[in-house]
Amino acid sequence: MEFTEHELQRWLWLRSVEWANWPAFLSQPLLPILVIFFWWPYVLGGVVIIDLLWALVRYSFVSPRLSKIACLLVAWFNWPLAIGSAIYLFMLKSWLAAILALLWPLLAGLVCVPAQVGRIELALAKRIGYVDENAQLGV
Repeated sequence: MEFTEHELQRWLWLRSVEWANWPAFLSQPLLPILVIFFWWPYVLGGVVIIDLLWALVRYSFVSPRLSKIACLLVAWFNWPLAIGSAIYLFMLKSWLAAILALLWPLLAGLVCVPAQVGRIELALAKRIGYVDENAQLGV
């Protein structure tokens, strides 16, 4: 499948934004399930800690394939799992966990470590062969 120049640039930007805080992005479908089995402050704290650790490697490790897979998983499963988990937790009368599970697809974006999205975008562009391997940011 061939993409236009605009579509490819948009794809690179979107995947870069997601990659910048990939653990928080991936937590959209996962956290609602985890709060069923674990106390919600531990799960939320775990997401924050993993996201902080991710900030140490997010520029040196960039994978278009993992980025695409994560995007599809989040797009397909975040709301069904959030709603299903929230219903189950409401039935158990775990009100805070249920509200967190229900709203997590919206709140996950708040758990983020600031990033230089342009650096990630350039690394992705190099990995897919969109720009020369010697290309530099801002040039």
